[in-house]
Amino acid sequence: MSFVAISKVKFPPALKEAIHAFGLEMVAEAKSQAGLISISFHQSHDENETMMYWEWESQEDHERCMQSEDWNVLMKKSGTLFQSSDVVFSIQTYNRLA
Repeated sequence: MSFVAISKVKFPPALKEAIHAFGLEMVAEAKSQAGLISISFHQSHDENETMMYWEWESQEDHERCMQSEDWNVLMKKSGTLFQSSDVVFSIQTYNRLA
């Protein structure tokens, strides 16, 4: 079965536009990676929080993406966006059962 990662970012209102723009760049880059089944990007209704749902053929494909040169270039481009004390990033991973 496939491997799923769900990442969430909570942020202050002033960063909403920048977080959304960078998230869309992440989606585009992930779509170019081998082993990606699907990816979707969501905005919470209740607060300044986004959620990204990634489904990969395997955990190894996910890890390969996160370690790829293209991904690292993109992460460096984010600069301090995710390093602010007001930004909280979390990720949970799952193995798909059905």
